[in-house]
Amino acid sequence: MAVYATAMTDPASRIDWEFETLERCPLCQNGRFTEVFDGDIRAVPLTFVRCAWCSLIFQNPRLSRRALEQYFSSRTFIEDSSASDYDLERPLGYHDYADWDASYKATASLRLKRIMRHKPAPARLLEIGTATGSFLDVARGFGYTVRGIDVSTLFADMARRKYGLDIDSHFIEDAPLPPAAYDIVCNFGGISCWRDPVRALRNIRQSLAPDGIFVINFSDVDGPIGRLYGRRYPEFNHASLSVFSSATIARTLEAAGFRMIFSETERQYASIGRIVTYLKSPIGRWLANRLRLEKVTIPVVAVGTVFAACVPADGQPTTPSPLDNA
Repeated sequence: MAVYATAMTDPASRIDWEFETLERCPLCQNGRFTEVFDGDIRAVPLTFVRCAWCSLIFQNPRLSRRALEQYFSSRTFIEDSSASDYDLERPLGYHDYADWDASYKATASLRLKRIMRHKPAPARLLEIGTATGSFLDVARGFGYTVRGIDVSTLFADMARRKYGLDIDSHFIEDAPLPPAAYDIVCNFGGISCWRDPVRALRNIRQSLAPDGIFVINFSDVDGPIGRLYGRRYPEFNHASLSVFSSATIARTLEAAGFRMIFSETERQYASIGRIVTYLKSPIGRWLANRLRLEKVTIPVVAVGTVFAACVPADGQPTTPSPLDNA
């Protein structure tokens, strides 16, 4: 991997925007790509390519490991709206994660009710990408024994302080997960942020009990929002190292030794402000503010987002992972 650094800095969080270039696809190892997005977000370069072999879309060049540690632990990532150069249509992070946390916590109950169909409490549950810890707090109330991992030290500290949770700060690819330690491992939206999804999933797989399940959601670039938005697709951002479709997520799971046993369109609670911000709608935000609807939370069918449960497949995974020897 070639590494280079830009001369740009983020005045709010002092992120060192260092990039690395991948020579091979993170999923299939192919070295032939076609460009699908090239531009910048507020002067920070952003490029996505599509693998000619497996069709995975991934960021290339992308932020280096060191830059990702800074970025995910920055105020820019968690509350980009506080930046002096904030642009709704060109975000560098969440508008304001804390402001939307109530809707994430309400969504937790919906997700746990689906999880309980496959693995009711009591059971040992690990969440990867805990953010403020609201999902784990609700899961603990459902009777689960919980633990979390988040690469963001800022989020991990928030979850510890707010809910008294056990949160570790690691990249999931090399997190020291004990074998067969969890009945459920969850990740909501975070697989796109993983440097090496196959290696990460293998680590998760070995941490599951023999009858354990892995629960995930992901945005499908081939879904309605992806087709409608094209280059303005919200998942084309610096946090998304890979942008999945239903086909490429299935290939990724298979390469790591998982098979999907259940999937459906995600159902969530979301505030009006969160919806129009995700859709990059200045008019929507203006109307929501004008009518005082920004904080009104409603149930939504998240068209283009898939909720799925997976289990370890029979046999061992054989597809190589590009960072195994890095």
